[in-house]
Amino acid sequence: MRNKIFIKISFLAVVLLVTSCLKDKIGEDWTSSLKGKMYAQIANNGAQTFTIAPVATDQVFKFLVNIATDALPTSDIVVNFSVDNAAMNAYTAEVQAADTSIHWSYKLYPSFTVLDNPVTIKAGTRNAYVHVRVSRADTIRLTGKYMIPLTIKDASNGVTVAANMQTVLWQLPIANKWEGTYKMKGYILRDPYPDYTGWYKNRTMKLATAGPNTVKITNLLYWAAPSASSAVGGIGNWLITISEASVPNPITLVDPTNAAVKLLSTYPNRYDPATKTIYMSVYWGAGPTSRATTDTLTYYGPY
Repeated sequence: MRNKIFIKISFLAVVLLVTSCLKDKIGEDWTSSLKGKMYAQIANNGAQTFTIAPVATDQVFKFLVNIATDALPTSDIVVNFSVDNAAMNAYTAEVQAADTSIHWSYKLYPSFTVLDNPVTIKAGTRNAYVHVRVSRADTIRLTGKYMIPLTIKDASNGVTVAANMQTVLWQLPIANKWEGTYKMKGYILRDPYPDYTGWYKNRTMKLATAGPNTVKITNLLYWAAPSASSAVGGIGNWLITISEASVPNPITLVDPTNAAVKLLSTYPNRYDPATKTIYMSVYWGAGPTSRATTDTLTYYGPY
């Protein structure tokens, strides 16, 4: 631990730390190196995500601040935070370097309040939650890339700030109105695999925001047969885009990894805003007579 506490790491890495931070490897105890020392750190630091609903109300998320020490603190520890724009810009640069097609940059979310700044970690404990209130997001553009980068500025009573564990980069994607949990019923045809063929109903399907009018299927195991350990071949993270040009709303569908996936043109693929239901008939591979699914997805609740 004494060789690791201050090693600088990429902001793309997400460091997960146990509450006491006294062990790094099985059977290896760091009590001796921490004896008499205390380090302030953010338990889940690096890049994190909190999806905001586009509603006219404030929303709150939280994260845990931890004191790594060999013994419980005997007095209160006060931890102060500040906004770290440099960390946000460094993370943006790393994302752009990893994917040269990316030309956008993260921007500081326009209105937020760190409700626990400073936060007090009480004597006899090692951690406390910090709550952040994000102001209403209904006027914010869905296409923007927003972030709240927070870093531990300092800590009282001689506590050292762990340099590689002091910053958290909260990415704040704004959910479109189609994101959520859906109940699905339908029929899957998967020739020549009878275990995957049949009627499905009351299964749960999650759709996550992938653009202003696009949602992405995220729980692939949903599609699998009851005994399967992975998703059905041919079905992937489908992107469903809803057009509001007419009612019901026409939809399009793309599979980023399989160009053979198509909507059946003779079926009325659509989204009904009155019932919050998506109707779609999809085929792939050898075609509609061998590999296809016709589904009804009805909104059930938040993602």
